[in-house]
Formats: sequence, structure tokens, C-alpha cells
Amino acid sequence: MTASRRFILVSGGDANYFPLMRELLASIRRFKTVDECPVGILDVGLKPEQRAELEAAGCRLVTPGWEYDLSPLRTMGQDHVRAEIAKLFLDRHFPGYGSIVWIDADAWIQDWAAIDLFLRAAEKGKFASVAQTGRFRPTEVTVKWLFRDVVRVRSILYKAAAKARLPQAIRQSLALRPTLNGGAFALRTDAPHWDAFRRWHAQVVRHCRLFSSVQLAMALGIFVDEMPVELLPEWCNYLGPWRYDAQRDCLVEYYLPNRPVGVVHMAGADAMRRDPTVTTPILDLDDRPHDLSLRYPHWERRAAVVRKVEELEMV
Repeated sequence: MTASRRFILVSGGDANYFPLMRELLASIRRFKTVDECPVGILDVGLKPEQRAELEAAGCRLVTPGWEYDLSPLRTMGQDHVRAEIAKLFLDRHFPGYGSIVWIDADAWIQDWAAIDLFLRAAEKGKFASVAQTGRFRPTEVTVKWLFRDVVRVRSILYKAAAKARLPQAIRQSLALRPTLNGGAFALRTDAPHWDAFRRWHAQVVRHCRLFSSVQLAMALGIFVDEMPVELLPEWCNYLGPWRYDAQRDCLVEYYLPNRPVGVVHMAGADAMRRDPTVTTPILDLDDRPHDLSLRYPHWERRAAVVRKVEELEMV
């Protein structure tokens, strides 16, 4: 397989997400050329001029359907969710590549080492993902105390499994499992995981919320079917809390050793995703606050200034 067919990096969204897609693409091209890293885009509502710009940049565009015969009442106003469901069909939408790396449009790449790890894991035949647990997320499980030592467990996967009307034994097996964040993952195109994920998804999509059905299907394939998985460190798909390294001028993990973030994922930062001028206080390594944006152009401009200063110093 030629280097240009080793993998494809895929993202997607509608017209509202186009500015973020453009920024993700710019962050990719900072590290890799079109030949070194082909890019695929799931078009779920782009404008013609937006499609034209992405195609001119060498992107391969695919317009996915709903994949299922769903009621119009469920899909009305949710065209963007087609991109979420299409994550489980990427091997069909982008055939001919060794592996597929998915990155949500509201994320961008600060350190290519994260993509290298995703690919290493995928090429070992494993599903590469980052679990929503660890030192940056003390717990994603809540309990309601009913009586003395009797509690009701509430977790993302348990609630989704209950909504999907899965058997109680399966719900309980997922109750304390971490959510595998679907915003960044990688998988070989010939991996058996795809069929397992789709089989589970076809079962849960009838009753589960459309948006959460995909992460539920992935969790069922990994934790119930026990498909091979490689859980990567948080910096490979970082959701915060944020910290700023002034000396290296980059975003880093909040706690020591403050490793630079690989994939900056802005999930939940709704105001900032809509408006690139929005900033938020971020502590530096000495706990001093700085008003910074998580958007890629903010950091691209800062890097350009640093390069200019370095060039002047060399004169």
C-alpha cells in the first residue's frame, strides 16, 4: 500500500460547522501535505461554495444518508446527526485506505504525536479511543442514595442502554464502564469492529437518542463483545481542564507533567465554537490567568508572531 493510501483522516458537519472544519484542515496541513494525509469530509448540509472550497483544498467529500428507515419525526431538524451515525460506516464511505482516523470538526491538531498514536493502535487491529475517565474526570458515574447502602447508579452508558431497552444484564455490565469518546478514534478498514458496531447500532437506534446511539454501539462492541481496544492517554483527545505553557506557547494538560495537548477538542464550548473572538481564563504553569481562545487561528497567529521574532533575531 502506498503512503498516500495508508490512512485517511475524516471529519464532517453542516454549514454551521464549516469554519471549524476549515480550521481543523489548516491544523492538519501545518504538519502534513495532501499526499501525506488525505482528508475526507462528511457533508451533511454544506453550502455549494463551502463544498467547492474543501474540494479545491484536496478533500474527498461524501454525503451520507440516514442508513436506516427512521421516522421523519425523529430526524426532523437533525441533519447534523447523520454525520454521527455515518461514523459507523466510514469503512464503506472511504474504501481503499488502510486505516481511518476520525476527528470531530470542533477539534484541531496541536501535536501530531496524537495522530501517530491513533494510527499505531489501529494498525495493530485495535479500536483506538480515549475514555472519558481518569485524573481529569474524577467520575462520570453518579449515585442516588435510596436507603442506607441501597443506591441507584446513573451513568451515561447505563442511561443510554436503559433508553435503548437493552436487557438488564447488559445495562448492569455497562453501568460502571467509561464512555469511549467518539470525537476522535481510529480503526483499520478491515477490522471486525465495524460490523460489530453496526449490529449493535441497528438494535439500539430504534429507541435510543440518535446522537448517543453511536457511542453506545461502540461501547457494546468493546465491553460486551470484547473487541480489541487500545485506550490512549487523555492528551490524544483533550476536553479540558485547560492550562497554558507560556514558555512553549501552547495548551498543555492541567496537571503535571503538563504534556502538550495533541488534539484540542472544544466539546461543550458552545459560545467559543460560534464566535472565534470569545476567550476564557486559562491558568499558566504558575497559576496566573490568561484570557485565551481555544480556536486554532488564535494559536496560528501567535505562532506566526513567534516565527517573525525568531527571523528578526537571526538577521
